[in-house]
Amino acid sequence: MNNIFNLNRFLLLFKKHTIEHGKTYLLSIAVLTGIIALILGFVAYSNGGRLAVQLQALMFIYFIAFAGSIFTSLSFTELGDKRKATGVLTLPASHFEKYLVSWLYSYIIFQLVFLGVFYTVDWVVISVSEPPAGYSNQLINVFDMDQQATVGFLLYALLHAFNIWGAIFFEKMHFIKTAFVFFIYYIAILLINNPFIRLITGVKGLESVAFGRLFIPGKEYYRVIPTDSMDNTNLVVLAIIVIIFWISAFYRLKEKEI
Repeated sequence: MNNIFNLNRFLLLFKKHTIEHGKTYLLSIAVLTGIIALILGFVAYSNGGRLAVQLQALMFIYFIAFAGSIFTSLSFTELGDKRKATGVLTLPASHFEKYLVSWLYSYIIFQLVFLGVFYTVDWVVISVSEPPAGYSNQLINVFDMDQQATVGFLLYALLHAFNIWGAIFFEKMHFIKTAFVFFIYYIAILLINNPFIRLITGVKGLESVAFGRLFIPGKEYYRVIPTDSMDNTNLVVLAIIVIIFWISAFYRLKEKEI
C-alpha cells in the first residue's frame, strides 16, 4: 500500500474529519452568515439603501481575509493538546493525507462555502434595500477584474498559506501568534524596501511601494518593467511565496512528534 497517498484511505480520513467536525462547521457557517448580514445590512442602511459595487468588493475582501484566516488557524488545534495530538499522529494515514484533508477544507471548501454565503446575503440585502430614486444597487461579480474583488482571492491565498503554517508551527494561540509574525514580516519589508531601492538605483529621495511603482518627488511614477509584466511578476512572486509556505507547513507537520 502506498505510504504517501492512497485514495481509499484518504476518502475514509476525509469522511472521518467531516463527521467529527461537521456540526462545528455548520455552526461556523451560521455565525458567518449572521455577521455578514449584520454588517452589510448596517452599511446599506447607513448609506440610505445604497450598496455600491466598490463597497461590496471591499466587504468581500475584508470578510474572506479575516474569516478565512481565523478558520485556517484552527486547522490543527488538536496538535496543541498532547492527548488529542496522540490520536491524530498515530492515526493510520500518511502525513500528506492528513495535511491534504485540512488543506482542502480550509482553502477549497472554505472559499466555495464563503462564496455561497456572501452572494446569498448580499443578494438578500440588495433585494430588501430601498435606495434613493434614480439609484439602482447592482450585485457584485467577484470574478470581474474591473470590480477589484478578485484581490480577495489573491490575498486569501497568501493569508491561508501563512495561517496553515502557523497552525502547525505554533501549539497555542495560533491566530494571534501567526498574525504577529505576519505583521513583523510586513513591517520589515516596508522598512527595508525604500533603502534597498535607493541602493540599487543610486537615486536619492526615491520612494516605492513594495513590488509596486517607483516615485521620484517632483517627477513622475516609474516602473522597472512594463505594467503587464509587472502584474505577472507580482502574481509569480505571490505564487512562489504561497507554495513555499504550503510546503513548509507540510514538512513541519511531518516533524511533529507525540
